Amino acid sequence: MKLKMLMTAVTMLAVTGVYAQFGIGDLIKKDAKPEAKKEDAKVAGASTALPFGVKIGGQQAAAKGDASFATVEQAVADNAELEVAVDKPEMVIINVFPSDEKGNAKEGAAAIIIMFQKTNKGTIDQTIDKKKIPAGTYLMNIVAGDKTSRLVFKIK
Repeated sequence: MKLKMLMTAVTMLAVTGVYAQFGIGDLIKKDAKPEAKKEDAKVAGASTALPFGVKIGGQQAAAKGDASFATVEQAVADNAELEVAVDKPEMVIINVFPSDEKGNAKEGAAAIIIMFQKTNKGTIDQTIDKKKIPAGTYLMNIVAGDKTSRLVFKIK
């Protein structure tokens, strides 16, 4: 079962993390729904970087302008609570990459994978490999349903 979950996470990483980062997801997914336009997101009160709300360490992530990711103001603990604003998710897959403050993942860095099953809450130390994430700046892709929220945060 763990192998199946890991393979699902790796597949989601490939589809949402890498392809979304380079904007080529629609070339790969032939039946993909068209991406929401930034104007549509503004009308709906959402952001293309944050289609659903995310709280980490008690702080609400916020998207600024047309940035491709949201941010949290203060650094969080390495066991900070993570909550995504989705109702009754079957699975939430979180991919965390070491990055710079501009949201650029470090080249060659492996993803740190976190998964929540049948819940929208957990902690960032619930990694697949059971290792805590070290201090630093990270890019997080959170996949729930058919949407992906992206944020940059720091661990103290």
